[in-house]
Amino acid sequence: MPSSPRSPACYRPRDPRGSPFYRLVQDHLEDFAQSLQQRDNRKPLPDPSIVDTFRDFLECGILRFGAVRYRCPDCGQNLFVGFSCRRRGLCYSCDAKRSAYTAAHAMDCLLPPVDYRQWVLSVPKRLRWHMNARPDLVGEVSSILAQVIDEHLRQRHPDGQSAQLHFVQRFGAALNLHLHLHVVAADGVFEEVRDHWGRRSACFAKAPAPTREELACLLETVRRKILRRFVRLGVIPQEVADQMLSWGNSGFSLHAETCVKADDREGLRRLLRYCSRPGFSPKRLRYLPGQNLAIYDAERQEGACRQLRLDPVELLRRIALLKPPRRKNLVRYHGALAPNAPMRPLIAEAARRYARKTAPPGRIAGAVSRSWASLIARVFEVDPLLCPRCGTRMEPVAVIMEIPEVTRLMDHLGLDAEFPKTLPARSPPEPEAAEFPDEESQLDPRVDLYEGIDPLPAD
Repeated sequence: MPSSPRSPACYRPRDPRGSPFYRLVQDHLEDFAQSLQQRDNRKPLPDPSIVDTFRDFLECGILRFGAVRYRCPDCGQNLFVGFSCRRRGLCYSCDAKRSAYTAAHAMDCLLPPVDYRQWVLSVPKRLRWHMNARPDLVGEVSSILAQVIDEHLRQRHPDGQSAQLHFVQRFGAALNLHLHLHVVAADGVFEEVRDHWGRRSACFAKAPAPTREELACLLETVRRKILRRFVRLGVIPQEVADQMLSWGNSGFSLHAETCVKADDREGLRRLLRYCSRPGFSPKRLRYLPGQNLAIYDAERQEGACRQLRLDPVELLRRIALLKPPRRKNLVRYHGALAPNAPMRPLIAEAARRYARKTAPPGRIAGAVSRSWASLIARVFEVDPLLCPRCGTRMEPVAVIMEIPEVTRLMDHLGLDAEFPKTLPARSPPEPEAAEFPDEESQLDPRVDLYEGIDPLPAD
């Protein structure tokens, strides 16, 4: 008996209200807003405007705030898609789509099939505090690191130019504010060559992997240049820079052990998604409203599992501190990938040519779209606009934003037509007088002086 034709994979829209983090924000947002008014709290607090960002998160994907209607032209099947809040650092759904676009754009339009290496730079806590207070310093550190990597890669090919993508990550493994840089750089340099007809192209020359001695030398160079730049910009005095140079453990670290080969494009995609990933994962969060407790499974450290058992308001404070500053890019391009670099069009053409040759059927390579459907297809490998009944691609027919129309639509679909409501604020807890500054946040410069003495010694 012949088997029935296999139905196409069906997209199931997410339920924002079913997320533990969504319920936690609903229950404790007003408590969190009240805690931001207590400026006597010794823990670092985000700007009060973060409350409006959380309110926008509560509207993300909720049909009650407007939707786009897609309809199948063959069978009449409907699909309603809610609007996104597009907030960075707080909405894991929007951040995941942004990460998918960043990786897809880099692979299809910027990175040709050559070897790539990951570089990771961390700086001392004392400098992280200044980098968070002055976001322009992150760009200074990124430029210094790009210059040092470029000089290292050009030792054997002085006429070449490196290609680097710098990703600014503001979070650590335990939801702590930890500003550091992840770099995806070509493991060599690109040189411009011309053929017999005078046509320009980019030729790649691979560089040897850095040894431990070379990494130590590069780290010392980065360390001295960063401290010198911070002194010149008036961030720290010369005495502090001299003191930090005398430390046995400098607090700086530079790693470059991960390398992706030219033929491992899937490995490169995973690396790009890792470098541009959101600050926290909702799958690791458990919310126990009866116990007023949030449990977050942090990343493993030295093979051991770590659990954060936090008050919900404390969890919101930590996540709010991870939000990047407004109008500051988290992805920076250096070397041959810089916006005005003469070699960038040559490298981009090589990447597009390879993408066109290896693109799967039905996808236009080199034309990465920011649309909701294309990003969902890249994340879940399912086209959300394919009709679950007949497999025909659905088309947008209406954008519904008027409240009466949305209410009628929700009643027709049997969905909740009420706006998401937050619980009223509870009475604020009594402040703890002997509490030392939050070490996990890494926002207080005195955390470097903490040696297990409570209270802290006087300056």
